[in-house]
Amino acid sequence: MQTQICYLLACKKFLILTREMRKIILATLFFSTQFVAGQLLGTSPYSALGIGDPINGDASRIFSIGGTSAAVKDGFNINTANPASYSRLRYTNFDLGVISTNLRQQQGNMEYENGYTAFNYILTSFPLANNLSMMMGIRPHTTRGFDITQIESYTGLDGNPLQTRTRFQGSGGINNAIIGAGWEPFSKGLSVGFNANFFFGGNRDFITNSIIDLPNSVATRVEQELNIRAWQFETGLQYHREIRGIEYGLGGTYRFGNTLRQTLTEQLLAVRLGANQAQVTDTLRSNVDIYAPGYLHSAYSVGFSIGKRSEERPEQYGWTIAGDYRMTFGSEFDGGMQDGRSLTRGGFVDAARISIGATFIPTLAIGRLDRSKQFWNRTEYRLGFFHDEGIISINNTQISAFGTSFGIAVPLKNRAMGPNEVRNNMINFTVAVGSRGTTDNNLVRENFTQFLIGITLSDKWFDKYKYR
Repeated sequence: MQTQICYLLACKKFLILTREMRKIILATLFFSTQFVAGQLLGTSPYSALGIGDPINGDASRIFSIGGTSAAVKDGFNINTANPASYSRLRYTNFDLGVISTNLRQQQGNMEYENGYTAFNYILTSFPLANNLSMMMGIRPHTTRGFDITQIESYTGLDGNPLQTRTRFQGSGGINNAIIGAGWEPFSKGLSVGFNANFFFGGNRDFITNSIIDLPNSVATRVEQELNIRAWQFETGLQYHREIRGIEYGLGGTYRFGNTLRQTLTEQLLAVRLGANQAQVTDTLRSNVDIYAPGYLHSAYSVGFSIGKRSEERPEQYGWTIAGDYRMTFGSEFDGGMQDGRSLTRGGFVDAARISIGATFIPTLAIGRLDRSKQFWNRTEYRLGFFHDEGIISINNTQISAFGTSFGIAVPLKNRAMGPNEVRNNMINFTVAVGSRGTTDNNLVRENFTQFLIGITLSDKWFDKYKYR
């Protein structure tokens, strides 16, 4: 009889879980649709290379510790960079972030200022069973937005100087829909996980060539639209063990390379440039939906973590220190070919990335403050550093980047509604500053400042209380 009662309770809980999961999935799909529709435009000339300028879509906690993630594990924050970390997400979590990026670009004696503001990620996770959790979300993967003009001088047939103007313009971007799961099968600190990443979107390029000294001449324009679809899978492993009150962790990930499915629509047009817009006079050549496959490169990461978990709230750490090493095999990247020419600009090489980060919560780290209700004592402080060699190489120069980040997680007032109910809601603020590129070899250096504002909601769902 007792077995039958337990079976009925399990079925009831499964039905409740199923209904709530439907709500989560529908909400996520709704936000995903709005997110994709509002895909941002980039503002960097480096977005003209490859399939676009990569965007850091890490959630706020990982973003604020320099992207350090291989061995990082937390009960209230989603770490998409290592799916093995999901095994500790025993509550329903919702994470949303908005990022604002300001760029100061320098090339020679010229300086420009650019920037954008957009959603950076929408993530949700929920437990499926003991030590088994699932995560899904959507975020931008690359962005494309540039407008570059190149002027060259020649000697005409009549011996007079002649100048041509070539204008390169681009827009678009690739999005990343991600789903994954993490599991700690033996409850002994070893966890495994996987992510399935689906990339989708498209890039549009316009290349217009005209003669400056002949304003009534007909110019030529190449219009390219590249639609991209691809799957890429990632596995993760983490091991954590507590020794004398301090938890030590090791972690690693491997991202598999895979085919990049691309269809190209291309037109060569004769246009007459007007004051407001170009007028097409003739179509010289047209290719529609030409399949031009490429290849996405692989990568791996390894890392460590040291921290002290809270005795009252083991889901959180009083303090942590972590470090990562990541190797990206950029030389494997293939942007596809059409008529013997590459569809992507730039060269790609293997590159390493190192980072280190730390977090600190005074009330959980310092014993005498464990009862403190002061705002600043309950706040989590985060700090990180990173250096990335960069997989892009131009004129035998790698486009490297380095920076530092600082963030805080401000806890909101959490009111428990029932016995054993857990809630942990936070507002996250992060500032990252750094530099990418160089002015050598007529290249562009970008000094960036990024502001990330996010909200993290964690709650224990699916439990039904008979008494309150």
